[in-house]
Amino acid sequence: MIKINLLGVAPAPSKGPAGGAPASFVTQAVVFLGALIICFGIVGVLYKVWSSEHDRLAGELSKEKRRQSELELVKAQNAQYQRHLQDLETRFNTMHMLQASRTGPVELMNSLGRVVNQLNDVFLFTMASQSERLQLKGQSGTVESMANFLSFLKKSGAFDNVQLEQFYEDDQHEHLSYKFTVSCQFISPTAGAPPGAGQPSGQPMVPAPGQPATKRAL
Repeated sequence: MIKINLLGVAPAPSKGPAGGAPASFVTQAVVFLGALIICFGIVGVLYKVWSSEHDRLAGELSKEKRRQSELELVKAQNAQYQRHLQDLETRFNTMHMLQASRTGPVELMNSLGRVVNQLNDVFLFTMASQSERLQLKGQSGTVESMANFLSFLKKSGAFDNVQLEQFYEDDQHEHLSYKFTVSCQFISPTAGAPPGAGQPSGQPMVPAPGQPATKRAL
C-alpha cells in the first residue's frame, strides 16, 4: 500500500533496539581485547625466556664463584708449600756448608796426623794458610827424620808441591834439634777443601780426632 505524506514533513528516523551499541564500537572492543591478550602472551613468553636465562647465568656465576674460592685455597696452599720448600732448601744449604767447612779441616788434620805419626822425632808447632798453600813449622831430631817427613808428605797423596823453605840447627837447652819450615798444598780427597780451611794463621797443632796423641807441640 502506498502512503502519501500530505503534511510535507519528513518522518522521524526509525530507532533500533533500546540500549544497543553501534557495531563499530563492539568490533573495536574485540580487537583491543585480542591485541591486549596477544601482548600479555608475548610479555609472558619473554618473561619466561628471560627468567630461564637469568637462572642459568646465576647458576654459572655461582659455579664460577665456587671455583674461584677453590683456586684461592689452592693458591694459598701452593704459597705455603713454596715457603716450606724454601725453608728446607735454606736448611739444606746451611747444613751442606757446615758439613763442608767441618769436613775440610778434619780431612786435613787426619792426613797430616797420619804422616807425622810415622816418625818418632818430628814435631809440628804451627800450621798457617798462605794463599793456596799451607805453611808448617816444627822441629826434627835428625836430618834423616826431616828428609823422611818430606818424603812421607809427598807419598801420602794428600799433599802436593812440597817445598822446604827453611831448615836450621838449634841447640837450645843443650839439646840438638833442627827447626824447619815447609810449605805444601793440601788435596782434599772428597770435597776439595782449600788448604788450611778453618785453621787460623799460626794456630798450634792439635791431634786430629781418632788419632793417638803421640805427637805434641813443643
